[in-house]
Order: sequence, then structure tokens, then C-alpha cells
Amino acid sequence: MRHVIVGTAGHIDHGKSALIRAMTGVDPDRLKEEQARGITIDLGFAHLDLGDVQVGFVDVPGHEKFVKNMLAGVGGIDFVLLVVAADESIMPQTREHFDICRLLGVASGIVVVTKTDMVDGEMLELVVDEVRDTVKGSFLENADVIPVSSKTGDGIDRLKAAIHDLSAKMRQRPANRLLRLPIDRAFSIRGFGTVLTGTLTSGEVQKDQEVELVPGGLTAKVRGIQVHGEMTGRATSGQRTAVNLQGVDLAAVERGMVLTVPRTFRATQILDVRLSLLPDAKPLRHLVKVRFHQGTKETLARVALIGRDILAPGETAYAQLRLDEPVFCLHGDAFIIRRFSPTVTIGGGVILHPNPSKHKSTDREALDALRELDQDDLARKIPVLLAVDVKRAIDLKELNSLLGLPVAELTRICTELAKAGKLVLLPAAAPVLILPEVVAALEKSTLALVTAFHKKNPLLKGVSKEELRKRFYDGLPLEVFRHCLDGLAEKRRIMFLDEAVSLYGRDASLSPEEEKTRKLIEEAVRESGYQPPTLAELQGALAAKPEEVKRIFFWMIKERQLVKVAEDLVYLRTTLDDIKAQLKVRFPSGSKLGVPDFKELFGITRKHAIPLLEFMDREKFTRRLGADRVVL
Repeated sequence: MRHVIVGTAGHIDHGKSALIRAMTGVDPDRLKEEQARGITIDLGFAHLDLGDVQVGFVDVPGHEKFVKNMLAGVGGIDFVLLVVAADESIMPQTREHFDICRLLGVASGIVVVTKTDMVDGEMLELVVDEVRDTVKGSFLENADVIPVSSKTGDGIDRLKAAIHDLSAKMRQRPANRLLRLPIDRAFSIRGFGTVLTGTLTSGEVQKDQEVELVPGGLTAKVRGIQVHGEMTGRATSGQRTAVNLQGVDLAAVERGMVLTVPRTFRATQILDVRLSLLPDAKPLRHLVKVRFHQGTKETLARVALIGRDILAPGETAYAQLRLDEPVFCLHGDAFIIRRFSPTVTIGGGVILHPNPSKHKSTDREALDALRELDQDDLARKIPVLLAVDVKRAIDLKELNSLLGLPVAELTRICTELAKAGKLVLLPAAAPVLILPEVVAALEKSTLALVTAFHKKNPLLKGVSKEELRKRFYDGLPLEVFRHCLDGLAEKRRIMFLDEAVSLYGRDASLSPEEEKTRKLIEEAVRESGYQPPTLAELQGALAAKPEEVKRIFFWMIKERQLVKVAEDLVYLRTTLDDIKAQLKVRFPSGSKLGVPDFKELFGITRKHAIPLLEFMDREKFTRRLGADRVVL
């Protein structure tokens, strides 16, 4: 079964609703006010069963005042019925609706000339000629032009056949894309709760499925689904769908939100786009405020042109849209802009980056990146999306928040890019993507830092891994840090010494003069027994420069020849081992040991006894029990 969504477009009172009623028997004017005034104010819906084709109609308003409602419906259609009344021919809203369809990328349609019962044959022929002149050079140039009378039924069967034939030729919406249901209506039904309706533009939704509303971040469970008035357990792309949500307050839902899969997408207030201005629009200046329409969302936005200060009528340029409210868009989505006042359609285009950083109008790199993103080859665009990302590395889930593809398809594309050397794919729960040139730059910076560290600290093993990570890899996934270090180690550029990183093959040995100072320090500390001198005392007592004593002193601590027990209290490792040995002899395992016992055993004061006992606790040699210690 094929499912298509067909939208009507045309001037007010040209018979769009009557045409749908004649084909389906359903009155799409659902509001009392619409029926009383005889015009469509909001979106109306109906469906037609053509055997192997199910057609959902979106009847959109024709009055200028309600064009924003028209935009909310036309974004999800497969093709359009451009409706022109035979007694009035082409009118202002006919042209605006036609322009909107072109700007949104509608590629197919049928022209329907209505109210043929109100004109003679000659007049009808003139109207048909004018219609053909209007659509010349557009997607409707070779479309069927079908005269009908909704009142008498003339031409209705021919129109149904044409709709069937065009539907059969339509390319089916991909069934495996992620769920997107832009909300065009929300209401509450007593006993059921909140119901949302819209055109399922991609993916599918199932009963009992967890879903999320973006923007807003509300998550909920699908309580029920209805398609064309019939309850069902599942709806697929291309169907007009009503979804009953469990536990969501109607006040929290509004037109413009999108029902989608949870924890995947995020809203944005900045968009990089390709923007085209209509030939009859006025010139568009840099940072002018406009009305932005995408899907069912409308908000105000400023247009920041890139590489120019003004966009002339009929021209196309790259721009950044800065929105007043958050929206949910993906790469490749179409949009419309209307003048702030008066509210007329002036242009539209395609979203190239749905979550970019803010650009200056003179940013040449941003302009070059947008040209690359404005291509058909997705594999060519993914490295560009990585290159412009401020984090320099993103995981597969973050990338898909821009594209909305099935994970398997995106993984396949990225795997092929990795094999071709165009990106690096790092294994993780969500595989991490980074460009090879970014990896090379990080490795170069890492080597430079390690080299500089050795030059400044010739006696130390190397720079700590944590210092390296904070310096160059902060904010990047941990997988990137590990990959770069492992890569340098495999190339024999660095080596690991415990938690330090050193240049490969480097030996941190002391010179004869440094070794002489080291021995002086070691002898002075050993001779002092259990009450060692401070660094300041060593600097004043030894026959060496104070700066040299300090440098070798801290090197000995790093090398674990000296052990820091407390602030300004350092012992030889061999002395501490001797203390432990004596304690084992005097106090067997499980026996108690007091501070006075410890002081007496080693002939020291409380100044040294307390820090030494606390050190033994940390070493798990003793455990404090009140005022005493238990030997473990």
C-alpha cells in the first residue's frame, strides 16, 4: 500500500475545500468559524482510498492572513494541487502559494481549474492558457491541467485518476529514517488526554513507544495512534497521524514542536543556510529581521548574510539565521522566510548546518564550508561537519543529531570514510569521529610539550598524562586522548613510564655534579636518623648551590628515593623501611601501639612521631583505634 500526502494551494474562495469534499465526501473545514465564514482558517484534513494508494489531503488556507497556517501544512506534502478558479484565474495568493511550494522543494503536482460550471468554454480556455504561462519553467510546467466542477462533478473522476497515476510515480519516503512528526495541531479529549496531529515526514511511530517532544525535551509514552480516523498500532512515513500521549499536559504542547525518538536530537537557535530571494521581493539587507517558517514552526529571525551586505531579488547566497526561539531542524530541511511587515513571502532555501557556531559575515572559511555542505554527496559532507565543529571530535550520535539517519546507514558511511583515510573512527559505546589532520595536529602539540618539558626538567621522567590531557585534550572524548598517545607510542616517538609520558629512548640520568649533590642530600638525611632536616636546612648546610639542592631534592622525591611523609618532612625510603621492620619486631600483628611507645622506641618528639604514625596509617601498616594504633 502506497501512502501519499497531497496539499492544496491557491487563492481564497477558489474552491479548495469544496474540491476535497467532492473527491472524499469529507468536509475539511472542521472549525465552526470556517463553516460559518466559508473560508479555511486553519489546516483541514481528509483522505481518499484509491485502491492501492491511500491519499491524505491537507487543505490549507488561502487568505493572506492565514498563510502561516498554509506553511504549517505544505512542508509535509508529497505533491500539490494548485487550485485556480475559472471565474477569477491567477490571483495574489495563487502566486504566493506557488512560490512557497517552489521554495520548499515541492517537485510534483497537478493544476486544477475549479468552478468550470460558472464560465463558458472560451473563458475556460483563456484561464488554462494563463495558468500554463504562470507555471512555465517551474516544477508544474509539464503537469496535468484538469478543469473540474465540484458542484456538478465534471472532471472529478479524471482528477482522481491523475492523482493515482502521479502517486504511483512518487518516490516513497524512506521507511528507515528516524521518527519525525511535526505537530500542526494539539488538543485534549476527555478520558484520553493530549492528542497531537501532523504529517509523519519520516520513520514510524508505534503504540507504547517512548517519544520526545523537541524543543522542550518532554518525554512520554504513546498511548494510542490513529490514521485517517482508524485506530492502529503503528503509523509510517507519509501518513496523516494522530498520536495520543500519556502523561503530557496540553498546555506544554504547541504547534512547531516535533515528536521524535528520545535523547537524540536537540533544538537550536542558529542555522547555516542557502537562501534564495524571490524575483519580485525587495532587496534583503544584512541582519534584517524576518519571519522564519520550517515544518510547522514559525518564529522571528535575523538574516546574517555571509560574504555580502545585501541580497538582490532573484539571487541566492549563504547566510546564518539567528532565531528568537529554538527550533528542531536537520541538514537538508527546507524553510521559508516572510517579510516582518508587511507579512509577504520573500524567499526560502535549505538548511545546511542545523547547529553551527556563530560566524562573522566576513568569515571565508565558513563560506567555503557551506559551499561544501551544499552538495548532494553525503560522504563528502560528513568530514566538513567535523571540520566546523568547535569540539573538533564528535560521536556518531552527535553527528546524527544533525542528519537524522538510521544508525546502521551512518555507521556504514563513516566506516567507508575511515577506510579511505578521510576520517578516524574510534571504537566506543557511540563511536567517536575525528579528522586525521586534527589527530596529526594533536600529536604534534603533544610531542612539542613533552620535548619542552624535558628541556625544562631534565631530571624528571616525563610529563604526567593528566597534565597532557588538560593541556590539549580537555573537552575531547577520552578515546581521542588514548588514540593519540597510543599512536605516538607505536611510532616510537614517546614511551610510558608509569603515569608519565617521556620521549622514546630518553634516559633521565644525573651528571657527575648532580650525582655529587644527590649523595650530599642522601648522607645528610641518613645521618639525621629519625628527625631529618628540612629543605631549607639542607640548602643552608650543604656545599652546593641552594637552587641545585632544591632541584635534586625534588627529583629524589619523584624517583621515590626520598618519601614525603608530611609538609616539610621527608625521609629516606630505607629509613622508613627500617622503622617498619623495628615495629614488626617490637609489636607483633594485632598488638596495640601508643604515641608514647612510638616516641620511646625511636627517640623522637611528638613533632615527628605524629606525622610518621599518620603515614603508617596511610600505608595500611597500622590502623588508628582511638588514641592508639593497631599493627596490621
